[in-house]
Amino acid sequence: MKNDLTCPLVRDLLPLYMEGLTSDETNAAVESHLKSCPVCAHLRADMADPPPAEAAEQEREVDYLKTVKRNGRRRVIAAVLCTMLLITAGIALKVSVIGTPAQAQDLTVTACAQHDGVLTLAIATPYSATAYHSWTVNTADGVADISARSVPVSPLFRDGTGTVEVPLEGVTEVRLCGRTVWQEGAEISPEVSALWEARTPYVGNASAVGKLLDTLFFYRGSPGAHTFSLQTGSAPFGLTLDFSQKAVDGAALNRQMHAFAPLILALVDNLGTVSWSNTAPNGIVQNTTVTLEEIDALLPDAVDACNAACGTDLKPLESVKAYAASPASLRQLTELVRFYPDI
Repeated sequence: MKNDLTCPLVRDLLPLYMEGLTSDETNAAVESHLKSCPVCAHLRADMADPPPAEAAEQEREVDYLKTVKRNGRRRVIAAVLCTMLLITAGIALKVSVIGTPAQAQDLTVTACAQHDGVLTLAIATPYSATAYHSWTVNTADGVADISARSVPVSPLFRDGTGTVEVPLEGVTEVRLCGRTVWQEGAEISPEVSALWEARTPYVGNASAVGKLLDTLFFYRGSPGAHTFSLQTGSAPFGLTLDFSQKAVDGAALNRQMHAFAPLILALVDNLGTVSWSNTAPNGIVQNTTVTLEEIDALLPDAVDACNAACGTDLKPLESVKAYAASPASLRQLTELVRFYPDI
């Protein structure tokens, strides 16, 4: 390209030149013309340095974009904070106001009274940091189930107790959060309810038998460290508890195990014998066995002794196993074993 470019041509090329889109030859020609043409050189200077008005407009545009970006960031932060506040408020509402369903193991019936066809239960919890509200009674098929909501103690909910009235018309059983607390006119203690839930049909189920023994010893006191084995090869099926790891008072152990044996035989459906062994202080291992037949034969004597001592009029059932038919009948057996004579 010749270096004698005209002004109109240079002005047409300047935008491309300023953007660096022209060739080296064209650049040389344009620059040669700019050296000799003050008008085109001034135009080029204006293109390189926008007029103040244009620069101010660009600055305003940049400031506007910064403001938009800054406001957008603030809105995002505000939205995040609002979301966090809503989540926190929702959690606080759920925990402190709505709460969770009350659990039977956290509640105790402290008083039970029946009057004019209404059962009144006073209920409490041993946990001072827990309160309850919304006590309700739902009745279906002869069973009334009491439920409530559990929340932390607060100025809104301060009370960990409750008094509930249950109309008894058509009701044969009352449950507290699923646990039987009254049946057929009798209050059912947590011990009886726990033993009822721990019963098992098979002596061969070692984990179930172990759970039953743990429950029994928890409520009635453990006779001591022991292991147990199951005899399931042929009837009568047996359970043997071994206390021979260390010397114990054999007489005290026998008294305790004679009181436990009727309950164990009743709560394991196909169990026929309960045996235990211990090491006497003289080092001799002693073995004792009681059978279902022996326990059943002594049942009438235990009932008579209970009636005489408690002023009741109980009738013996055909076998101790019949007492595992319901929590109410099992409650009777837990009282009768106190009066069982040693075999």
